Amino acid sequence: MPLTAACAVVGAMWGSTLFYKNDMNTHTAVFVDTLNTAPGKRSHTNWGNSANGNWGSITINRSYVNHNFRCRDYESVISIEHSWPMNGISRESEAGTACQLPDGRWKITESTNS
Repeated sequence: MPLTAACAVVGAMWGSTLFYKNDMNTHTAVFVDTLNTAPGKRSHTNWGNSANGNWGSITINRSYVNHNFRCRDYESVISIEHSWPMNGISRESEAGTACQLPDGRWKITESTNS
């Protein structure tokens, strides 16, 4: 019986972590896609998971070139509810600047969390 209980606890923790990370991965993918495809003017993108109510948004406020790097000033907001054993909702806001490296990856060069 203790082994079954321990397996159930570990399984639930793994499942909740996987569920949380999937939505974080979704947010990261939408964030990078938005950086890659946003027009040169202010733009806004949302995503949502209808299965659990988690959501996020990315706003590109400004696009410009700085020392031959394409840069974007952004705002990012996520609201993700954690399942047991980490009950609660995480709401995080971040504003910053991301610049594209020569290999196509984006690097956050400045950010503030609120």
